[in-house]
Amino acid sequence: MTVELEWMNVDNLPLPSDVIEILKNRGIIKLNPPQTEAVKKGLLEGKRLLLTSPTGSGKTLIAELGIISFLFKHGGKALYVTPLRALTNEKYLTFKDWEKLGFKVAMTSGDYDTDDAWLKNYDIIVTTYEKLDSLWRHRPSWLNEAQYFVLDELHYINDPERGPVVESVAIRAKRRNLLALSATISNYTVIAKWLNAEPVATNWRPVPLIEGVMYPDKKGYTILFKDNTLKKVYGDDPVIAYTLDSLSRNGQVLVFRNSRKTAELTARKIASYMNFIPLDEKALSDIVNEIDQIEEGGSEEKESLKELISKGVAYHHAGLSKQLRDIIEEGFRQRKIKVIVATPTLAAGVNLPARTVIVGDIYRFNRRIAGFQEEISVMEYKQMSGRAGRPGFDEMGEAIIVVRDKKNIDKIFKKYILSSTEPLESKLGNERAFYTFLLGILSAEGNLSEKELANFAYESLLPKSLVDIYFDRAIQWLSEHSFIREEEGKLILTDFGKRVADLYINPFTADIIRKGLENHRSSCDIAYLHLLAFTPDGPLVSVSKNEEEELMGLIDDLDCDLLIEEPYEEDEYSLYLNALKIALIMKDWIEEVDEDTILGKYNIGSGDLRNFVETMDWLTYSAYQLSRELKLEEHADKLRILNARVKDGIREELLELVQISGIGRKRARLLYNNGIRGLGDIVMNVDKVKSLLGPKLGEKIAQEAARLLNRFY
Repeated sequence: MTVELEWMNVDNLPLPSDVIEILKNRGIIKLNPPQTEAVKKGLLEGKRLLLTSPTGSGKTLIAELGIISFLFKHGGKALYVTPLRALTNEKYLTFKDWEKLGFKVAMTSGDYDTDDAWLKNYDIIVTTYEKLDSLWRHRPSWLNEAQYFVLDELHYINDPERGPVVESVAIRAKRRNLLALSATISNYTVIAKWLNAEPVATNWRPVPLIEGVMYPDKKGYTILFKDNTLKKVYGDDPVIAYTLDSLSRNGQVLVFRNSRKTAELTARKIASYMNFIPLDEKALSDIVNEIDQIEEGGSEEKESLKELISKGVAYHHAGLSKQLRDIIEEGFRQRKIKVIVATPTLAAGVNLPARTVIVGDIYRFNRRIAGFQEEISVMEYKQMSGRAGRPGFDEMGEAIIVVRDKKNIDKIFKKYILSSTEPLESKLGNERAFYTFLLGILSAEGNLSEKELANFAYESLLPKSLVDIYFDRAIQWLSEHSFIREEEGKLILTDFGKRVADLYINPFTADIIRKGLENHRSSCDIAYLHLLAFTPDGPLVSVSKNEEEELMGLIDDLDCDLLIEEPYEEDEYSLYLNALKIALIMKDWIEEVDEDTILGKYNIGSGDLRNFVETMDWLTYSAYQLSRELKLEEHADKLRILNARVKDGIREELLELVQISGIGRKRARLLYNNGIRGLGDIVMNVDKVKSLLGPKLGEKIAQEAARLLNRFY
């Protein structure tokens, strides 16, 4: 289904003049074809719609118009839901525009054990799928006022990790007013029917896209484009050759590689050729200085990036700290940085268009399959190629797939350029996802009969035959493991089951924690950290062959017994060692080992460390809460302290100091080593605190310490 290229004048929209004024202040005089078609299909009347169109086609504005028109007519609250925190922040900043009309805008993500009661005062709430799923489990009264839901990036249903949560949220959201947004999907009619929505599908893009496949040919490389035209470039490396060609035409380039190491290596190679490209050296110097000012990030990665950025190039992957990624993204948006070499996570995370997108690898590594390699999905390619073309700068965007062998051209063309994306299918078809889904429904909806609970499962995208199989297994397992019980024909969460649902942890995670704690007396920090890292919710880290041997040797030398027995299965043993490496990283973290030392010792990035800390903070908190629920006080005391230490990366003696906002592990240690060891010491030695931290910060810290002391006494 393709819409006609009709552009609607915003003056003709049945909206208050204040709304029209905000649009015009953004430079929006007309709605583009997808936006026009959405309005014609009833967007402003609150009709349920599924809109599928390419990246950059203006789906966010469609959501804004849908939300604002609904709130003007019906009041209440509207929720805009995204799969990624980076997108949540981006959309929040966009929606802030509407505060000019009196609508209060808020953003929430993370912190799953809360009902966010403060949100009762807000009209437009931007959040993530996981956070909304968690909020429903806590049943805050304000959430009953939310009658309009925008589900962004709905194609994440196909993501093995996030898909089950996206689908779970959609099942509940489709019972209210709904607008779903997605990149182009092949079975949009099926999904629209599932959502009870009218489909609006278009392939329109603000900047036309040309796609091609690049292959080695004699002394250089030939690009065969979709329209059968050819182009030749020369050089020793195809990615570098086409990058330099695009830069010579005043383009910006996004290169996607399948690993961090390859991305970094490619960025360095490209940088060595940038002497021939005109650059704004003053602007790049400003970015380098900005990197010097931030606290986040390891010294090595900062120095590496500074050297590259001075040449107009950067790499980007999840191993970098958020502050570093933000600086790189902003430098690229402002056209100061000319080339970013990234792993595919960037394609979905932020709005970052470029003249040229080069997909350097159609394979990615997957430890779960033989040979470790699998082809990327068509959807992933579309996400990457969708970044090609900068509105207002480029007449055309170009997406190039690099192949190493001319024989593969036809196959690659058919799969990625000439084919539709994969159909959206349920990812609830495994025990871990399905059992979590049922637990979440019972937590959100309250007591249900088996039939009522099964009806929620039948509303999923899973075939009915699979639901029947998984449902019976789930009820039996959840009952046998004391998550639910039956009473007067209703399925009821036990106190333990409700606490697990509220903590937003997987029931298999909770079961492992319970068994580990109940079967052992209180233990050492490393044993608790290893137990939690071994659960399905634990973080994953790369473990090299050399590290495997070291870790296996280390197990016998530990000062205390681990809470998980050594498994016999090879896959399980790999996870066991993964968990041990995570535990060792976190042990160094809470012993205040310098961050640079941790990054170098374990070969991880600052972004990895931050991710491990956040996940283990959540898991140590959850284990503490479960130990209280299970009346395991000996474990609870240790886990409470461990959680506080993991959060800030400190030894126990600094716990009182880090209560103060603005004092982290480094400042707390500085104060402690100089005799300032608690809140009272700060209040009694204000001049000394000022001399250590500076007059302005010292005064602020002293005031906060006094406030906390008054609260305690």
